[in-house]
Amino acid sequence: MRLPVKKPFFHKSPLIARRDISLTRELLSPPIPIEKLSRAQGEKILDFARETSAVRYRELHGFTYGDARRVLKADLGRGTLVYVMDVPAENRLPLRAYHAAMMFKNGVPVGYFEGLSIAERMESGFNLYYTFRDGETAWLYARILRLMRQLLGVTVFSIDPYQAGHENEEGIESGAFWFYRKLGFRPVKPELLKLTRAEEAKVAKNPSYRTSAATLRKLAAGHMLFELFERRPGRRWDHFETRNIGLAVQKRMAREFGGSAYRIRKHSVETVTRALRISSRGWNEAEVNALENLSLPLAMVPGLEKWNSEQRTLAERIIRAKASRDEARYLKLIQKHAAVRDALMQLGC
Repeated sequence: MRLPVKKPFFHKSPLIARRDISLTRELLSPPIPIEKLSRAQGEKILDFARETSAVRYRELHGFTYGDARRVLKADLGRGTLVYVMDVPAENRLPLRAYHAAMMFKNGVPVGYFEGLSIAERMESGFNLYYTFRDGETAWLYARILRLMRQLLGVTVFSIDPYQAGHENEEGIESGAFWFYRKLGFRPVKPELLKLTRAEEAKVAKNPSYRTSAATLRKLAAGHMLFELFERRPGRRWDHFETRNIGLAVQKRMAREFGGSAYRIRKHSVETVTRALRISSRGWNEAEVNALENLSLPLAMVPGLEKWNSEQRTLAERIIRAKASRDEARYLKLIQKHAAVRDALMQLGC
């Protein structure tokens, strides 16, 4: 299970160590060469990704439902290629954009990545197969994030507690928390940041000190965040969780609509289309579905009916972009619409 390689890459010097990686520098580095595959090539890569996952008893949404029409090939350098997949509109998430990637070194599959994004924030999942975890892992991860920034405009990266070792003994054994911390990620919970700094002080005093498994489990109990461009404290993504938006919608559904999903969806669409002065007549099924999904949080935005024409037009473009062929457009448009972005952030905090 390997792809053909015209010219293999040979390491003629020591491997790039984690201490040699600056995530900020990588995120600001020159663009990565990208090539769009044909549909036939895309189908071949997706089949390969599914097979590679299946033999390891794994499954990824982006591989199972990947869109063969939207597979990109990126050359990260040092013999490493990454194939990035979209999913078609009918298999997309209602609010976040979803992208998956398969990584190859000299044609050999070495791991996978998935990103779930809203505005400029991405929840990133990164898994390198056991065999390859001593092979420039930090460099590869940093290059993947650089690629995601280039394709999607994301600049804030979130690590789920599981990735850091929460209820994941493999993560504890590998010291996953320190992998991310040494790349510049920080715990968002104040008590965990305080504990992190206490552990770092111990290491500074005694370089042979190692954090115990029990302490690693404590450190892994919360999200970690990396922001390329830190914003003022009141607009940070520290406490954002997408599920909070869902909970806010559910509370409103129980409070105002007797728990009826049909009634809240109908009312939300009417509210949003009236406030934004748009008509869904002539829209395709995927666009109507996007309107119904996005109307649920948008209907809760104070002052929606007071938006100016530019804000209304951009909001309509955001809704329709959720169902377009390239879901990256959806993210980039939200990044340009401060009112939508800030409303979603507030609902998720």
